[in-house]
Amino acid sequence: MESETAQEIGMSKRITDYYSLRESIPNLVAERIGEPERWLDIGCGMGGSIRKSLERFPEATFTLVDPSEENICVAKDSIGDRPGCEFIQSTSDALRLSDGCFDIITCILSHHYYSDTNLKLEAVRNCRRMLRDGGIFITVEHTRYDTSQPEKDAEWVDYMRGMGLEEESIKEMLDRRGAFYYPLTEEEHICLMEKAGFCDIQVFWRTCSDIGLVATKR
Repeated sequence: MESETAQEIGMSKRITDYYSLRESIPNLVAERIGEPERWLDIGCGMGGSIRKSLERFPEATFTLVDPSEENICVAKDSIGDRPGCEFIQSTSDALRLSDGCFDIITCILSHHYYSDTNLKLEAVRNCRRMLRDGGIFITVEHTRYDTSQPEKDAEWVDYMRGMGLEEESIKEMLDRRGAFYYPLTEEEHICLMEKAGFCDIQVFWRTCSDIGLVATKR
């Protein structure tokens, strides 16, 4: 694989503790599943968020999906000729792969772009359909807080400044909330996943800006 991409560097400045998050996902999979055989990553972007998992599980087959043709092309280049990687251009709700064919499905910072809650629910249900029984769904999304948003935003701003992000870019991240991405509260995330049919829903990651949840298909 190529060295770290510009997108990965950019995400590390905007997503609180991004590098630690990337490490936590393969650790979580190893704890829950052991050695997965088939892994679906929806919203793969340019391949940065799944990089550590590709390295950790070299025998697994990965299907990487993104709605952007440009992202798919960059992901192919950055991941290189790793065997067992398939790339598909699609949104999460429209993806039509076989029922029950994946051990793991990850959606890292991808579903918060759905402004329509019903379509977001359809996307999560579609993920569940493609998981095998006992498979796990891992999602990480921007989140919001009902009572402490100003304090959380201040903490997030401090993080981005500490990572060297320019003030204009920091303002853009805050202004995009509700206009470009549509975060849910922790309770809303869990409710959505329950409606989609998942069980054993747990928070495995929480920062001032993001939340990570893991759930099981039964």
